[in-house]
Amino acid sequence: MDEVVDWLSFYNHSRLHSTLGYVSPMQYEQDWYAAQNQRVA
Repeated sequence: MDEVVDWLSFYNHSRLHSTLGYVSPMQYEQDWYAAQNQRVA
């Protein structure tokens, strides 16, 4: 079970993805939310 949790953590927080501009999925999501908040404010 620990291996699955470790893999999910890597996959969402560390893995760089070319489609997302070579950032992790979590970083892409954080950047997207920040951009949305700036647009609204």
